Amino acid sequence: MNEVSEKMNVCKNCDTEFIGHYCPQCGQSVSDLDRPFRVLIFDIMANMWAFDTRVFKTIKSLLFKPGEMAADYAEGKRARYMPPFRLYIFVSIIFFLLLNITTTRQLGKEGSLMTISDKDTATVNSSLIKISSKKNLTDKNSNLLKSINQNKDYYITRFFSILSWSLFLLMPFYAFFLWVLFRKKQKYFLAHFIFAINQHTFLFLIFIIIISVNLIFPVKQVSPESWLILIFPVYVVVGSRRLYKSGWRSTIWRVLSAQFLYVVILLIAITVIFYLTFISLIKT
Repeated sequence: MNEVSEKMNVCKNCDTEFIGHYCPQCGQSVSDLDRPFRVLIFDIMANMWAFDTRVFKTIKSLLFKPGEMAADYAEGKRARYMPPFRLYIFVSIIFFLLLNITTTRQLGKEGSLMTISDKDTATVNSSLIKISSKKNLTDKNSNLLKSINQNKDYYITRFFSILSWSLFLLMPFYAFFLWVLFRKKQKYFLAHFIFAINQHTFLFLIFIIIISVNLIFPVKQVSPESWLILIFPVYVVVGSRRLYKSGWRSTIWRVLSAQFLYVVILLIAITVIFYLTFISLIKT
């Protein structure tokens, strides 16, 4: 044991006496800030490089080795990766931000919902009155459409905000479906949950690429980037094979079953989210 490790240290944060480099009580490092500036710069650069190395390994595993991160987490090999949920939060924020921008832009184009003039409002109201006589609609419908049309940016942002939180809450359900179908192959729920997070992160990355290309090149004859979406089912099946180590037929059938159950829940959630988005207008 070297001299550094044998030296008794006193934590400057909680006054705990200990031997080693980190306080066992609060976890603070014994590294002192009262050191030469060049030493501090060296430590900062070392920490940044260690963080960047973890990010690189995490993204590499996520993109090119589906299922590997979940398997490593189940085996306790976690220090090599950045927290996968942190990466998911970062990617989802970018995705929903871009989705919000492109949706607002599309609705602002000619032929879509846009600010209604007084003349157009009168036309819409007269049409709604005619329709209401057939479908038992009231004047509330015209006010509802007018309010949505005049505040579409607010309602779009609100809808996507609720949707993003809903996906966060529904993800454990998808992991539960995977656990039910593959529990004999992988008994730890954490592995299924990490795999579910990685699938959502990978899908959001694909959508980010597609949306970014459409925002940069809004007018184009073909959209080859749309074919990227076909990579996702391949990613899920290959990742499931690596994580659960089951046959191709069994893997595909179980994955499709989990995806189907999850889609049903998502459709129900989107319906509820749509109602919650416009509930303030419906009650007025």
